[in-house]
Order: sequence, then structure tokens, then C-alpha cells
Amino acid sequence: MKDVETTEIQHVSDTALMAAAARALETSRPDGLVQDPFAAQLAGERGMDILRGMPRSEFMAFGIGIRSRFLDQLVMRVVPNVSVVLNLGAGLDTRPWRLELPSTLRWIEVDFPDMLRYKAKLLSASTPKCRLERMAADLNDPYARQALLSAIGRKPALMITEGLLLYLLPETVEGLASDSGDAGVKYWLFDLVSPELVQRIHDHSLEKVRAPGDGGVHLLQIAGRTGWTVAERRSYVADAFAAAPERMREIAERAAAAGQTEPPPADDPSGVYLLERER
Repeated sequence: MKDVETTEIQHVSDTALMAAAARALETSRPDGLVQDPFAAQLAGERGMDILRGMPRSEFMAFGIGIRSRFLDQLVMRVVPNVSVVLNLGAGLDTRPWRLELPSTLRWIEVDFPDMLRYKAKLLSASTPKCRLERMAADLNDPYARQALLSAIGRKPALMITEGLLLYLLPETVEGLASDSGDAGVKYWLFDLVSPELVQRIHDHSLEKVRAPGDGGVHLLQIAGRTGWTVAERRSYVADAFAAAPERMREIAERAAAAGQTEPPPADDPSGVYLLERER
């Protein structure tokens, strides 16, 4: 039997292993929402153990898969308009290797030093399709954030914070929103899951590492008061059903069997957001 430290999330970095395991599971399915040939290697045994140890691992894999699919779509839509991508809390993301990105695109991955080293080692034999750079930084440190933004210069940039902001304090998120907008960042991609949706899927596996708050709804308020506007959105309710109707019906049937008869409301804010800010 695996011990608790092997199968439960203890640190925010463990969520990167879990997300890679979810992408690996989706990749193995004939109806998978994302194809990531690097995911299984990056997840390793620990990542797969963490995912399998979750009460609803298949639902978690679906959630990570649909998030990845929506972000992929929006990244590819924005890339022709930017020179730089700043991927904060990059974790084990593999877009520089698996998406058809311009070879001239500058892609900067930011994370903890150990995570960057782990990923660099495992992917050392694979060549990214764009100009990849790595930077270690503590995003809670305003000076470190300023150094990151100085590194991208004034060329138009996309900032990605996939699966990250729920682990940051509101003041850190506000600093990112404000500072990035004042620099060269023109687009911002992030995701959020409302407390109502979390309650419906009974997902308490991330409580040890998640920052206290409202599940991310405050992100829209922070973005609005720092000058960002919503350019596009992919809903985890309506758009997920359009992308994977059969699997969404299966989820609804399982929820009903478990006594959860009411689906999330149509106006639930959960989803992936592409924000834009005039420079």
C-alpha cells in the first residue's frame, strides 16, 4: 500500500505532477481532450499515484484535459499577435514542445528552481519548437516580479497563469495584474473554478495548498480594477459540453447517482479567460 505522503498533495509542486498525470490519462483515451506525448514521463509514478488516490480521478483528468484544450486554443489564437510568452508557475506544461509555435517566439517558463531542473532533465532529449528560456522566481516577491517583467521588455507579450492563481494570496495576484499591465503584457490567460462548482464535484484534494478565498471569482474583480477586459472566455459548463457532450453527460449521470441532482447554473463563471489590456 502506498503511504499518505506518496498519494496525497503535500506541496503546490505536487499539483504539477498530478496535472501531468491527468494529461497522460487523457492522452491514453481514444476520446482524450488533449494529446501530450511527454505527460506520462513527466508525471512519473508519484504523479500517477496522486491522481489515482483522488476520489474522482477520472473527473479530475477530464477537468485538466478540458482546461488544457481551451488554453491551447486561446494560446494559438493570441500567439500571432505577440513576441513573448511569460508562463508563470509553468510546472510541467509542454506547450513549447507539442504546439505548432513560431520558431521565433520567445517562451519564458517561470517556477521554483527544483521544478525547472526536474523538467529540464526529463525533456533534455526533446527540442522545443520555439525559443525557450527558464527563470526561477518567487512571485510573492515584488522585486522578483519586476525582474521578470523587465526581462520581457516592451514587446507585446502574453502572460499565462494556468492553475496558479488559486495558490497565491490576493495581494500577489493584484501585484501581477497591475505590474504586468504596466509592462509589455497585452494578453493574460487564466482559469478559475467557482466555489459552487467545487462543491458539486466534491473536490477537497487541494485544500492543503490552496490559498483561502472564494475559489477565484475575485480574480475577475482584480482584473477589472487593474485595467483588464475579458476578450474571450471558455466556459467549464457550456463550452465543455459542446467540446465533449458524451463525457459531460456521463458526469451528469454520475452526479445524479450520487445525489447531486442540480447541475451548475448556466451563468457559472468557471472557465478559462483571455484578458486584454490596451498598452
